[in-house]
Amino acid sequence: MASGGPRVLVVGGGIAGLGAAQRLCRHPAAPHLRVLEATAGAGGRIRSERYFGGVVELGAHWIHGPSQGNPVFQLAAEFGLLGEKELSEENQLVETGGHVALPSVSWTSSGTRVSLEVVTEMANLFYGLIDQTREFLNATETPVASVGEFLKKEISQQVANWTEDEDTKKLKLAILNTFFNIECCVSGTHSMDLVALAPFGEYTVLPGLDCTFVGGYQGLTDCILASLPKDSMVFDKPVKTIHWNGSFQEAAFPGETFPVLVECEDGTRLPAHHVIVTVPLGLHMCSVGLLLGSSRSLWRLCRMKKCFCL
Repeated sequence: MASGGPRVLVVGGGIAGLGAAQRLCRHPAAPHLRVLEATAGAGGRIRSERYFGGVVELGAHWIHGPSQGNPVFQLAAEFGLLGEKELSEENQLVETGGHVALPSVSWTSSGTRVSLEVVTEMANLFYGLIDQTREFLNATETPVASVGEFLKKEISQQVANWTEDEDTKKLKLAILNTFFNIECCVSGTHSMDLVALAPFGEYTVLPGLDCTFVGGYQGLTDCILASLPKDSMVFDKPVKTIHWNGSFQEAAFPGETFPVLVECEDGTRLPAHHVIVTVPLGLHMCSVGLLLGSSRSLWRLCRMKKCFCL
């Protein structure tokens, strides 16, 4: 890693931070790079453990849309973490519409087998409504604020027209509830009521049949980490705040001025030419505002203007 290049600090050692660091290190004019990770290990929310002779994913589970347009798929293929089926052109060309494939067999909590026809009927209803939500992209107004509200409103209208007995209606609602839970997993949220309806259509669905890592998802972050220079990762280094648009100096770089200063919770102050911030999606905007050295209102303004991307 060249020491004379620009000094770049990456905040966060999850897959976003590791990926950014790897990309920078591959550049011909590789910068003086450090990745600041708050915990004792890399990978963020990606964690795989071995139990009962198999792999248990405690974080990310699968590659959504494994095809050439997916950088996660590209990295997994590069590191040899996928099998022949996952790498096949046939698998990469499958158009799923962003929907998880239906199970071949379904059971109730009491052990009763559920008719595949009923599951398919509810899947068509639910995913048909999901597809409708994308029609509100760029709309000046939406009938309701969230995807969850829209789905529940439309489903309640459908339920009013059901003519089956009460047990069948309850079964159908239970199946729909399961699809709600699956969609929450896909969208990375606790509730679809927290997902705004208007921008939901911005999500780009890539082709490819979703696939898993035989050896665990953590193998990907482990490989990326191993590809980085040994001195690039700094663990147990939580960042307190970032000071922007300044003029900072450091003894290790005499005569050089840096526009950004990263202040860590242990008192360490690290000047840099550039800072890449990667934070968990669930981090509260007040916390992000403090991290970026800005107020909550300014953080909200940046989000509205799409000035800050993770």
